[in-house]
Amino acid sequence: MAIYAMGDLHGCYREFKKLLEKIEFDHAKDRLYLVGDLINRGPKSEKTLNYLMKHTDSIFPVLGNHDLAFLVYAQGLICLKRHDTYDQLMQSPDVDAYIHFLRQQPLMHYIEDLDVAICHAGIHPSWSIDQALELAKEAETVLKDDELCDAFVPQMFGNQPNYWDESLTGIDRIRAIVNVFTRMRYLFADGHLDFDAKVPLSEAKEALIPWFKMPNAFGKTEVIFGHWASLGLHSENNITCIDTGCAWGEKLTAIRLDQSPHPLFHKKRKD
Repeated sequence: MAIYAMGDLHGCYREFKKLLEKIEFDHAKDRLYLVGDLINRGPKSEKTLNYLMKHTDSIFPVLGNHDLAFLVYAQGLICLKRHDTYDQLMQSPDVDAYIHFLRQQPLMHYIEDLDVAICHAGIHPSWSIDQALELAKEAETVLKDDELCDAFVPQMFGNQPNYWDESLTGIDRIRAIVNVFTRMRYLFADGHLDFDAKVPLSEAKEALIPWFKMPNAFGKTEVIFGHWASLGLHSENNITCIDTGCAWGEKLTAIRLDQSPHPLFHKKRKD
């Protein structure tokens, strides 16, 4: 059995399938973890979701900010941005099934036998792995419950609170959890999140610290994340970003987790 993680798909179905072929992925025995942003920006979000929905025993996604934004868009609460492709899903007769599928997905996976955590944007440096899993479950419970989700989705996105505090409650608490798991890149020295900077490390303001450079509470656990295309393939402090910008004309990356050092595999984007 081989265990892989793969970077942000963004609906790049062709590259996804080609990369599965390249690694000779066997649905009968292998496992694949996806770091989120399954849909949007790429040309084939619907085909991507259909494939994932057919292979829930072998492919295990987490949610990214683009996946969650689709839930907001589906309620008519935000407008399309340039390059957004959510309308392709909204025009499908299966749109309700896609929404339901996304709402059932977690914010974090933990592979205990490998001591590897999978998430979209990262894990707050102050969280232990056990704490992160519990907080992820809190937010996932809201997303899976029809009534709670309907109340939360209109208030899901916002830049406040821009910090984590265990005393947070209600919508603020769930929004803070979601923001860490799906939007985090840079922190200030006091642990507050900056939501504006998306630039490479060399272009960041001096006051900003990439979350993976901060002292953390999750110790030796390896963390695999995506979300940060301008960072690209980057490994530091046992933390690895595998978002290599497939949606932006670059490549899709897979990493084999059950071998050390981890082999890397790529598929270049072709428009």
